[in-house]
Amino acid sequence: MTIWLPQLRRARPLYIEIAEAIREDAHNGRLRPGDRLPPQRELAYRLGVTTGTVTRAYAEAEKMGLLSGEVGRGSYLKAPSPAAAPFTPLRRESGGLIDLSLATAPPVTEAAALDRTLEQVTQSAGRLDLLQYPPPEGYPLHRRMGASWLARSGITVDQGRVVVTAGAQAAIIAVLSSITQPGDRMFVESLNYPTIKGIARHLGVTLVPIEMDDGGLVPEALDRAARNGEARLLYIVPTLQSPTSASLDLGRRQAIVDIARRSSMTIIEDDLFRLLDPRLQPPSLFSLAPERTYHLTSVSKTLAPGLRVGFMVGPEGREDSLVRQQTVTGGRSVGLAAEVVRHWIESDTASRILTAIIAENAARRALALEAFRSRTLLCAPGSPFLWLRLPDQWEPGEFARATQDRGVKVTPGTAFAIDRRSDDRAVRVCFSGAASREELSRALRIIDGLVDEDPGERLRPVA
Repeated sequence: MTIWLPQLRRARPLYIEIAEAIREDAHNGRLRPGDRLPPQRELAYRLGVTTGTVTRAYAEAEKMGLLSGEVGRGSYLKAPSPAAAPFTPLRRESGGLIDLSLATAPPVTEAAALDRTLEQVTQSAGRLDLLQYPPPEGYPLHRRMGASWLARSGITVDQGRVVVTAGAQAAIIAVLSSITQPGDRMFVESLNYPTIKGIARHLGVTLVPIEMDDGGLVPEALDRAARNGEARLLYIVPTLQSPTSASLDLGRRQAIVDIARRSSMTIIEDDLFRLLDPRLQPPSLFSLAPERTYHLTSVSKTLAPGLRVGFMVGPEGREDSLVRQQTVTGGRSVGLAAEVVRHWIESDTASRILTAIIAENAARRALALEAFRSRTLLCAPGSPFLWLRLPDQWEPGEFARATQDRGVKVTPGTAFAIDRRSDDRAVRVCFSGAASREELSRALRIIDGLVDEDPGERLRPVA
């Protein structure tokens, strides 16, 4: 029998501490496969705890695959099970392609923040329930977490109206599936989130582009199209719109709401960038017109893209329809990911990460504005990307291919254009794909150096 006494910090339930001590000592060699642990009564006496605590600890260690218990013979340490290899990310080689094509959060989260959260999740009595299918609308605690997150945008709703999704894209699909039929038409900004084109095509919805300027969607153009009966549905990104970074002022928001009410129009408000903008924001379209607006957001841009957790809330009474579509489209959240987000939001972790993301975006934006100080571009405060206008000699796709040849990936304006009338002679340059600010500066210099080149000069005549 092994003379073994665990060191307890008494910061967690004691049975958990004892079970974790068995795991740690098995890992560091203090306990070896085949070692017999002290009888439960003896260990309880030596630790000054109840026998029931030790019994529960040994049972927990058995669940963890550490012990085997034999009636009349005691508890023995098992040989470790074969372990999967540690996760190895696909790291870019030094000097490889710098991908500035994705508008994601910069990598500011420290490993310790995730480690602490995962430890808290593993201590939860209901942790195994997170491996089951969650309700299509999300677990009650996760819906409450969504209501708390929406409150940061000035949206106050009961948690029963919040539907938790696997990101904003899943929310878009759920909403459009619930309120459209093949053949319907939908107003959109003339430059837009590229995936909206694929979603609309899949659902048989025709997109009707509406004119934009540097302030975002032009309400007068929307009014004309609505009066002509071209559509009764509007999809819009009102804050830090991609790719232009435009944010609608209060006057435009109120005008859009007035047009929507006058023409019985439904609004889908995709507001996933809102919390990145350090400026005082006007009310959301949902706050101005809750009776006809679906508000969508996620934590992909504001906490971490890989968690794939989003929230949607619609006009009162539409929850059941959204939940049905969530079931059909498979857009429900993953319980483990949502639980990580919940721990972050209900502690100060989410606020700290968001503050760090805003600060890093600001620093990288400043580098970009300096690098392109002689260029024509759009890049509002808080934006994680900029919209760089190209001179006449460049086509957007050709420029994007040229930058990629030199090790930098950007997105050509044609990817965002809804139709050929859209002003797409530009490229979108995102800031988060560079591993460091130094690497971003190098990539920006490469892009800037290409702008004044003439692609025709690179052609060689042949006989």
